[in-house]
Amino acid sequence: MTRERVRTSLAEAVVRALVAGDVLALQRLVDPDVLDHSAQPGQPAGWPGVRERAMTLCTAMPESEVSVDVLSATGDTVLARAELVALRRDATGPHIAPSRLTVALVLRFADDRVTEMWTSADLLLDRRAAAVPPQPRVADSASSHA
Repeated sequence: MTRERVRTSLAEAVVRALVAGDVLALQRLVDPDVLDHSAQPGQPAGWPGVRERAMTLCTAMPESEVSVDVLSATGDTVLARAELVALRRDATGPHIAPSRLTVALVLRFADDRVTEMWTSADLLLDRRAAAVPPQPRVADSASSHA
């Protein structure tokens, strides 16, 4: 198996472990000193930050359907796109709709472990299912007495 093919398989495994919140699998796949170029403010550095991100994603979108497309694998770097579809647990209200999260990832590997990562996510709600009928406007009580 070529190095690029191995990296492709590893990238797919990393994405699936992130989505599932599979901390044990991630711990095997991610270097303890991983550099996350897309860390959120306040997110711990290294492995603890990746673990926190996985747990947050898994909690917000459990039982996600996930598809992973590896767009490029060159040397030690993989560019991938992942799409998750799930009902979000952090969403509230009578019109909870499926959410679609598209994530672009660049993963750099060394010794079959992620040493650097860049991510960019775009969350889309299913607007048809989430459509809330317009509410009638209530006249301001001060303007009705003028």
